[in-house]
Amino acid sequence: MSALPRLYTVGHSNMSADEFLALLRAQHIGLVVDVRSVPNSQYVPHFNRAELERYLTAHGVAYRYAGEYLGGRPTEARHYKFQQIPDADTKREKFLKLVDYPAMMDDPQYRRGIARLVELVETSTPTARVTVMCSEGDPRECHRHHLIARSLIDPNLKVTTAALEVYHILKDGSVEPLDAETFRDQPIQRKLF
Repeated sequence: MSALPRLYTVGHSNMSADEFLALLRAQHIGLVVDVRSVPNSQYVPHFNRAELERYLTAHGVAYRYAGEYLGGRPTEARHYKFQQIPDADTKREKFLKLVDYPAMMDDPQYRRGIARLVELVETSTPTARVTVMCSEGDPRECHRHHLIARSLIDPNLKVTTAALEVYHILKDGSVEPLDAETFRDQPIQRKLF
């Protein structure tokens, strides 16, 4: 077993609050770092920021919001491949193709957010681990995979010298370990202009 600090990622999807808490407890999560750009849900309102924070805190899990630094829907046109912010009706699967993740990784605000996340992970314990949380159940359809995890472990895009292990917590409760090989066949998407 590795002695490296571990970061987990999880998506709340359409789970009940209790199902979500069970996933966290199974991996000994003590801190949820919410990385949703918009921390609200009309479909599962128990995952709205205030409600989620109250629920987690009442069940012994700390909550922090970091969507302003680590969110996947940037507010600046320079973080999009065509220098244009998509409209509000853009579907997630198309949105993921429009964001210029390497440009986001170079942004000083993102790097500050990653530095703080790394500090939290490095001071966590095996009985109080850290997870970043977004809404998508499938990590491959989420910026927590394409942006956050990749910027921590892909040697071609890594934004920190810290060595971490990264694991996706899947909806069925299993965990998927990530390493540099995870991203080997995924091209580095550069701006198209």
